[in-house]
Amino acid sequence: MKKKLGAMGEVIKGVSFDKGESSYLSLDGYIPILRAGNITEHGLKLDDDIIWVPKSRVSSGQMLKPNDVVICMSSGSAAIVGKSALIRQTWNGSVGAFCAIVRFGNAVNAQYGAYWLRSPEFIQWRDSQAKGANIQNLRKSALEELEISLPPLPEQERIVHLLDEADALRRLRRQANQRMQDFVPALFQEMFGDPARNEKGWKIVPVRSFVKGFQAGKSILTDGKETEDTNYWVLKVSAVTWGQYDAKESKPVPVGYIPGKDHFVRKGDLLFSRANTTELVGATVYVFDTPENRLLSDKLWRFVWQEPECIDPLFVWSLFQSSALRREIGQRATGTGGSMKNISQEKVLAMNCPFPPLSLQRKFATCVQQVRSLQDTQQRSTERIEAAFQSLLARAFAGEL
Repeated sequence: MKKKLGAMGEVIKGVSFDKGESSYLSLDGYIPILRAGNITEHGLKLDDDIIWVPKSRVSSGQMLKPNDVVICMSSGSAAIVGKSALIRQTWNGSVGAFCAIVRFGNAVNAQYGAYWLRSPEFIQWRDSQAKGANIQNLRKSALEELEISLPPLPEQERIVHLLDEADALRRLRRQANQRMQDFVPALFQEMFGDPARNEKGWKIVPVRSFVKGFQAGKSILTDGKETEDTNYWVLKVSAVTWGQYDAKESKPVPVGYIPGKDHFVRKGDLLFSRANTTELVGATVYVFDTPENRLLSDKLWRFVWQEPECIDPLFVWSLFQSSALRREIGQRATGTGGSMKNISQEKVLAMNCPFPPLSLQRKFATCVQQVRSLQDTQQRSTERIEAAFQSLLARAFAGEL
C-alpha cells in the first residue's frame, strides 16, 4: 500500500531570517539553526557549523522533536538537495529556510520513513523533481504529494531491524577507515614530534630552503555545464580542502580551451590552497593519482622544489597538515572579508619549520605509501558494502525482503 507523505505526517518549512540578525555565537534569546551542511550520510552534525537566530523568528511548530527528519530542500548542488537525516534525541533548535522538517504521524515508524527518504526510489523521484538552473529546489507541495510504500507497523519495524543491522556494518567500516586515516598524523607525531615544540631537536630552516616557489593555476570562466565535447576540468578549492585530493571536485572547462603543459595536475604533485577561510587556508594535499584532464585553478598552487632529490613530498605534506603549521598559515593570511583569507608566497616561504634527515623522511614516506595501499583496499570494501546496502534499501521498499 502507498500513501502520500502529507497524509502520514507533515512537512514543516525551515526558519526564514535576515542575514544581519544571525550569529555564529550562542547569544541569550537565540535559537540554534541547522543547515544543509549539517546533514551527513552518518546523521546530523549538531555541534559544528551552527548559526543562531532570534527566538522570535522560530515558531513552536518549527522546533525540532525526536524522530523528526531534516531534509535539504534547496542547494546549489544537485547531490545535496534531498539529503536527509533523522534526529533521535531532544535538541532545542530548528532548521534554516533551505531545509524542511518531515514529522511522521503515529502510523509510521520514523526510522522507516527516514530510510525511505534515502532509498533509490526517493533518489529517482528527487532527480525528477529538483528544479532550477543554478539552485536546485524541491517544492514542499511536491514532497507532500510523494507516495511512500507503507506496510503495517510490525512490517515496518521488521524492515528497520534488517536495515539497522546492515547500516551497523557500514558504521564499522567507516570507523575502520577513520582509524586508518588517523594513523598517518599519529605516525608523523611519533617520528618527528610536534613542529611547534621541536622536542626532537631537528634543525630549524625556512620553507624557502627546500621550496623554490609555487606554481599557480589559471582563472577560467566557466558556466559549469558539461557537454559531450568537454575535455578538461579545472579543480575547485574543495578538491584540496579536506586534506585528501578529490579530483571530482572540479568544473568543466569551456570547449576550445587549450591548456599549457604546466596547467595540468600531475601524479606526485603537492597542492596548496592559497585562499579559503582562516581555518582552511593553506590546506595541502598529495596527489597519489589523478585523471589526466584535471587543471589547476588560480587559487591552488603546486609546490616547486629547490632540489627534488633532497626532499620527500610526503613528509612535507604531513608537515603542512600539522596543526602547528596550519595555525601559523592562518595567522599569516590576510583579508578584509570575514570568510575568505589569502596568503602570499613570500609569507609561506618565510615560515620556519623543523627539517629532519632525508633518510627519516623517506622511511616515513614508505610507511605512508603502505598505508595508502591498505586504504585503497579498504575503499574497495567500502564501495562493495555501500552497493549492498543500496540494493537492500531498494529491495526493502519493493516488498522483496
